[in-house]
Amino acid sequence: MSKNLLLLFFFFGVRFAFSQDGVISGRVIDSASGKGLAYATVSLVKAADSVLVVFAVADSSGAFRLSRASGGPFLLSLSYAGYVPLWTPVPAFSGLYAAGTIRLVPVGMQDVNVIARRPPVEMNNDTLEFNSENFKTQPNAVVEDLLRKMPGVTIESDGTVKVNGQTVRRVLVNGKEFFTGDVKMATKNLNADAVDKVQVYDRKSDQASFTGVDDGNSEKTINLQLKKNRNNALFGKVTASGGSGASDAQTNINHFKGDEQVSLLAMGNNTNRQGFSFMDVLNFTGALAQGMRNGGGGIHIQAGDPGNNDGLPVTGLGQDQQGVATTIAGGLNYNNTWDRGRTSLNTNYTMSHIRLLTDKESATQNLLPGNTYTTLDSAHTVHSVTQERLNVILDQQLDSSFSFRLTPSLTVQHTNKNALSSYLSSLPDGTLLNNGYNNVQTLPAAVNVTSDALIRKKLAKKGRTVSGDFNITYNHSTSTGNQLSDNRFYESGGTADSAINQYATRDAVTRSVGGNITYTEPIGRRSLMAFSGFYNSNTGSSTRQTFDFDPGTGKHDHRDTVLSNDFSSDYRYSGGGLSFRSNQGKLTLTAGATVQAAMLSAMDNSNGKTIRQSFTDVLPNAVLQYAFTRAKNLRLDYSTYTTQPSVIQLQPVADLSDPLNIRTGNPGLKRTYRHQASIAFLAASPGRRTNLMTMVSYTASANAIVESDSVSPAGAKVITPVNTDGVRNLVADVNLGFPLRKLSSRLEIGSYFSYGQNISFLNGARNRITSTTVGPRFSFSFNRDDRLDVELTASISLNTGEYSLQPALNTNYMRQNYGVNSTWYLPWRLSLHNEFNILFNTGRTNGYNTTTPLWNASLAKNVLRNDRGEIKFSIMDLLDRNTGISRSINQGSIVDEQYNVLRRYFLLGFTYSLNKAGLRTKGGPKIDVRRIGQ
Repeated sequence: MSKNLLLLFFFFGVRFAFSQDGVISGRVIDSASGKGLAYATVSLVKAADSVLVVFAVADSSGAFRLSRASGGPFLLSLSYAGYVPLWTPVPAFSGLYAAGTIRLVPVGMQDVNVIARRPPVEMNNDTLEFNSENFKTQPNAVVEDLLRKMPGVTIESDGTVKVNGQTVRRVLVNGKEFFTGDVKMATKNLNADAVDKVQVYDRKSDQASFTGVDDGNSEKTINLQLKKNRNNALFGKVTASGGSGASDAQTNINHFKGDEQVSLLAMGNNTNRQGFSFMDVLNFTGALAQGMRNGGGGIHIQAGDPGNNDGLPVTGLGQDQQGVATTIAGGLNYNNTWDRGRTSLNTNYTMSHIRLLTDKESATQNLLPGNTYTTLDSAHTVHSVTQERLNVILDQQLDSSFSFRLTPSLTVQHTNKNALSSYLSSLPDGTLLNNGYNNVQTLPAAVNVTSDALIRKKLAKKGRTVSGDFNITYNHSTSTGNQLSDNRFYESGGTADSAINQYATRDAVTRSVGGNITYTEPIGRRSLMAFSGFYNSNTGSSTRQTFDFDPGTGKHDHRDTVLSNDFSSDYRYSGGGLSFRSNQGKLTLTAGATVQAAMLSAMDNSNGKTIRQSFTDVLPNAVLQYAFTRAKNLRLDYSTYTTQPSVIQLQPVADLSDPLNIRTGNPGLKRTYRHQASIAFLAASPGRRTNLMTMVSYTASANAIVESDSVSPAGAKVITPVNTDGVRNLVADVNLGFPLRKLSSRLEIGSYFSYGQNISFLNGARNRITSTTVGPRFSFSFNRDDRLDVELTASISLNTGEYSLQPALNTNYMRQNYGVNSTWYLPWRLSLHNEFNILFNTGRTNGYNTTTPLWNASLAKNVLRNDRGEIKFSIMDLLDRNTGISRSINQGSIVDEQYNVLRRYFLLGFTYSLNKAGLRTKGGPKIDVRRIGQ
């Protein structure tokens, strides 16, 4: 049924998308020479309010054709770099409207009366510029609201910004870093009415910008060019809300004066709203990754245990949140430029404190050869994290050929985690295997320092360069904690009790020093050879001390020698690479390889043992990109890299913090060698608001690090990392978007597919685990001028899991999510907003198949002169039905979880704008329009 509905929507959408309701054609030429202006920008807006209808780029002769223009009357805008923009009226029509030959006059001709009116869209080389006055937003809107109105731009539910299907990786403000390019810091906090232009382009890599030869590596970037009246002004807004057990306050204040920019952001709430990014820097939690890549790959160092995730899984109000969080956060961003642009500084400081309360019930199906048992677990966790981070970017241009960049960073983190849990394991016939409780309190802390220096020198011959990249990383993580647990294991020979009352400390340090030097030599006008050499040294140490409680002294003063250990490692690698880069117009090619020699020395200082490993790898890479047009390209990528086991994975000491899942290291682990290949195709027409994006990626690993589980008859598990082959993953994604002009709407259809094969070992037997996910999705958005915005969404996730050792436990489950998001702009400066989502979970363990409707609503009224104030009443989870459910397929188990989430609450809030821009206007700006040169 759902498949037929998707097909029906698809064909219905295509029918409207390609129907020819109205077509405007013409040609743009130079007024003096009569030659066609190739790739001139042509835009069509509504005459009543200047809202953009459609835009396109002329062909190489200056001819243009605007399809699917309906209604009217319109204004036609024509622009070309170096020429005076022209506006001309177009009456209401049907069928074909011939605009004829339109002449643009070069800037500087004295007899031209320039009309002070900008075109809605301009193409400046490879940069697409949208002028904000043609995209209406409500007072007090943020940049995210403005981007939603622009052709080809979509905003996902988590705030991710995409342009023509490609994810935006960086947002700049006036061409400068804003909180180190953090996309959501800019889009969710800056005022929309402060923006003059939105510039979209592909930001080339530092190497390509430096050498002048495109290497095919770029990231989609948005630059927010602010209005001139913000250059010497204070602007921003302040919001405060309170209600039934909930509170939320936020402010953003900006002061720009020429090249100097100062921005202050602050927030506090208990509504799970996270406006600041969080980076876990504890090097024994699995979240710290460091290393470098050279040529075809390089080394990726993971300095923690990937199976131990102590992060904060809070994503905001919705069905995917886990727990209830209270957040206090703030940040300061500073930009300035001196010495006529040769010296620029960006620095930002952020602070956040998050207290997360989580209550979780889980049912785990543990898989064993010929046997299965289920563990029921109940846990209550209070997790508080305080983090401070300082980032600096200093760019210095010494002369036209010599420059350097320094990027130091400092992060300080303090954590307090208290987890209380109880558990029970049993066989399918009800036979009890174990039960008990566990209380663990830990106080981890970390200091993380990184510094990178990039030095670049252009030599006399164009394209001949020398550059060096040197980096230092230091991380010091500590932890103290207590564990009190009582565990009972039922075996055939009787009952075994295990009580733990311990105090443990951990002290871990990692250091990394390295760098690479690259020399480029041009070959002709469009190609170059790059030669590189690199060296890196990584040292780490981890000391764990465990003390048992002595009833005689009443203290934890008895050192447990089995659970205490002093371990260190010294990992060094060096080598060189050769690559060829060529840009032949539409075709861009990069291909090369790196030869890498590495040596690992792991020292178990407690037992006097040393393990040495050495290996030499060839790491090839290639990137091939073919650009059919500016907005249609095909890209193929192939890369290889190695991953070294972490100090914690190597350290042979048991971690008893989870009595049923005891983890220990393996000093004999080898490095993992990975191959990754992908192909992506993008075809977009920003003017017509159509886009097609497809991607397929494949990864295969040799010597992959997986888990080997040794399970006792009573259900106690010892987990050890081991190496194996056979781990691979395939991911595919497709997305098609197009407008439905007759319905004043837009349709997005897509699907996601993944196939993964993992390996684990259960009591020495090899277990092959395969999982698949198929996820069709659908989005329909309707916009009726500035009166009504509606978005309908649907997504289905079909999941399977298969186990070679236990095929009887193969699983199939489905997740369906349907939503309606609407904003209705009413008279009397009122607006009504509704978000309704309903989530269906099926195919899970009994008690975890749920139907969850979530309805959020708000009513807002603009007040004060120029709408500088807004009063808003919000109801979250109006039906009081929100629940949290998740399922994961792990290497030896299937886990269903149910956790606490935010339930219904009310907020009454007030927002005050600190600037006078973005005033309410009726009917759009008044302009002088003439028909010229027909």
